[in-house]
Amino acid sequence: MTTEFVRELDKKLLNLTPKDSFTVRDSFNGVHVFGAIGSGKTSGTGRALAGAYLRAGYGGLVLCAKPEEVELWISYCKQHGREKSIILFDRNRHFNFLQYEFSRKGADAANSVTDILMKILKVADMAAGQGQGREGEAIWIKTTRECLLNTVTVLFSATGTVRIESIVEFILSMPTAPPSTEEEKKRQVNNYALDRLTRCRKNPVHRLPEHTLKRVRNYFFKQFIATPEKMRGSVIASVCAELNRFSDGILREQFCTTTDLVPEFVFSGGVIIMAFPVLSFNEEGLVAQALFKQIFQRAVESRNGLASEFHERPIFLWADESHLFCSETDDLFLSTCRGSKCAVVYLSQSLPTYYAQLGNQQENRVDGFIGKFGSQIFHTNADPRSNKYASSLIGRGLHIRRSWDESTGTSRDRSTNANSNSGVNYSGGDSEGDQGKGSNSGSGRNSGSGYGRSTSEGSSHTLSNGTSEQIDDLVESNFFAQHLKSGGEPYGFEVTALWLKAGANFKQPMRGASNNVILATFKQR
Repeated sequence: MTTEFVRELDKKLLNLTPKDSFTVRDSFNGVHVFGAIGSGKTSGTGRALAGAYLRAGYGGLVLCAKPEEVELWISYCKQHGREKSIILFDRNRHFNFLQYEFSRKGADAANSVTDILMKILKVADMAAGQGQGREGEAIWIKTTRECLLNTVTVLFSATGTVRIESIVEFILSMPTAPPSTEEEKKRQVNNYALDRLTRCRKNPVHRLPEHTLKRVRNYFFKQFIATPEKMRGSVIASVCAELNRFSDGILREQFCTTTDLVPEFVFSGGVIIMAFPVLSFNEEGLVAQALFKQIFQRAVESRNGLASEFHERPIFLWADESHLFCSETDDLFLSTCRGSKCAVVYLSQSLPTYYAQLGNQQENRVDGFIGKFGSQIFHTNADPRSNKYASSLIGRGLHIRRSWDESTGTSRDRSTNANSNSGVNYSGGDSEGDQGKGSNSGSGRNSGSGYGRSTSEGSSHTLSNGTSEQIDDLVESNFFAQHLKSGGEPYGFEVTALWLKAGANFKQPMRGASNNVILATFKQR
């Protein structure tokens, strides 16, 4: 299974442009890919990155949401000469996580085991659509964790082992009030929880320090009893219901029996493919993968304490439909995993898919988590929120807007006029005076006519232009919905995406964008 691997941190993994590349060092800063269904994020960017990591000898863990992803990754490994690296975690493989933790840390594993169990409860809540949280969430978490921690501590001390069914039986049998009658005292003689507490004190397999022993006894005989009945009942019901998932099916067979597979296999070049896709195994598949992922992350964070041959090889954590597997532990892991040479690649459709999975009240935490990825890749997407996020991430700048106005017109005026007039006039009169008599008379006629015509024409043409300066998004949000290739025959089997790398100064950046953004092209064939 052991294969050669790239050791140089500045070794090129992908050519993004003729002058820009993606290196091994870049991979450790994490890659997040957004893209709608059919955008080419898996067949374009995902395929290119997977091939690059496999060719470079990376080991890794692949989480699978869809059944076809299992076969897809098997084909990737075969295509790039890594067939012998395939470790298919299916019904033929086993990983007893409780045994694994205690074999590594002994009694000190109680805290880490408790964290894992709490993670199981959280994932189960999310799978059941309760990711929005519950009333009194903080107090409930604190109370549940205390109960589990003290239970695990007692069981390991008293018996030397911890099993899921033992945890359930212990919590269910623990008295919730002091015995009030002799009959109750007699019944408690054979009580499972009290028997383990007695063994822990008198005849333990692993003796507890006196202060720890005092802590667990005070908890169960005082604090547990004093816990408000409603809260105590909620804790007991939730813990037992979710842990009972491990009583049958793949959670029992693959995670509670024996161990023939451990996360550390990736340090030797193994590619562990989780063959329990969520769409096939539903909540069981989600719990199984989330459980193994958390233990994988813990193993990665502590790998630098191993022999050199186990902490030099680059490794990866891969999750398509990553919102299904995301949790609060991922945020911290992204901040620390680069020191352990782990490359995280998460692919998802949009920001709202994360919000829906984790709860809308977690928006700021989700945005902060996504922002920790050193490279963010944006494929074609119709989601306005994700597109707006991409635009804001790329930034704003000065835009020169040009405007112009052109108008033309013609006018024509034509007029005609005519007039005529005629008339008759007549006058006459008589006069008489001292000197004599007289008379006068007269008549006349007049007429006239006129005619006129006028024509006028005109035209006009006006052209005006100007410029204005505006501060706006360097890449507008509608760009991601309209101008990116999604592959297939219509686009010549090419996929394009905006690749943003924090702090980069690309030699061939995307025109009009900042220097840390390029327009990358990926071949589907």
